[in-house]
Amino acid sequence: MRVGISTASFYNHYMIEDLPAVYADWGVRYAEYFLNSFCEYEPAFIDLLAERTKRHGVTVCSVHPMSSMFESQLFSLHPRQIDDAFAIYEKVLAAGQKLGAGRYCMHGAAHLSGAAKNLELYRIAPVFDRLTALAAQYGIRLTLENVSWCFCREPEFALRLLDAMQSDGLHFTLDVKQAIRSGVDPFAFVEAIGDRIDAVHCCDCVTENGRTVYRLPPYGGFDFRRLIDALRKKGFDGDVLLEVYSDTYRDLSELRESFYAFSRLF
Repeated sequence: MRVGISTASFYNHYMIEDLPAVYADWGVRYAEYFLNSFCEYEPAFIDLLAERTKRHGVTVCSVHPMSSMFESQLFSLHPRQIDDAFAIYEKVLAAGQKLGAGRYCMHGAAHLSGAAKNLELYRIAPVFDRLTALAAQYGIRLTLENVSWCFCREPEFALRLLDAMQSDGLHFTLDVKQAIRSGVDPFAFVEAIGDRIDAVHCCDCVTENGRTVYRLPPYGGFDFRRLIDALRKKGFDGDVLLEVYSDTYRDLSELRESFYAFSRLF
């Protein structure tokens, strides 16, 4: 099991190409690279990022693109939208391969206030078969993340999707804060699909005046040690990644100390 930080935790504090040096300075060995924009999918940029990653001794666990830019169109009915989205998807896969990442973390299509259309399982399951097969060609596992505003926000959906797919290539990234935002106990995901969970995104939280307030791990109320023990019983030996919103802390030193304290849990 590897403990690292998602570059999303540094959103608008650093550009991603400057973070390998920060990780090396902090002693962080493992990273999920959150690619923020189309220009960061381009081969020239990825070459630069890969060189700095290697120079500073960082291991890239996974790549995670800015999903709202194109992932919904992977499930479109319009052939040109589908073709364009798959071209971008493949570009991110190539970036992940260059960076040495073993995983692509996907949100999938948005599912907001009943506005989403054409997301029936009989339609999207074959798309996931195609997505996982293409990822495998690049030596990458596709993991679907539970996200409150996307279609995989409940464990029951994950089970139905797995049952509807023809292939066996889909895995999952469990995001603790997103489960809580969806009103779902994260342990329900572990119980349902724990043997398919490949990575965990960790952000702490507390309840104040009836609402959820996010905190740096392990300074909130969530029992991460219990979570990992539950996952281990399902055979988990994946990546545990600190992924917090950048407004969760006031100073980067707070994030650094959070990582050290969080790492000591494991």
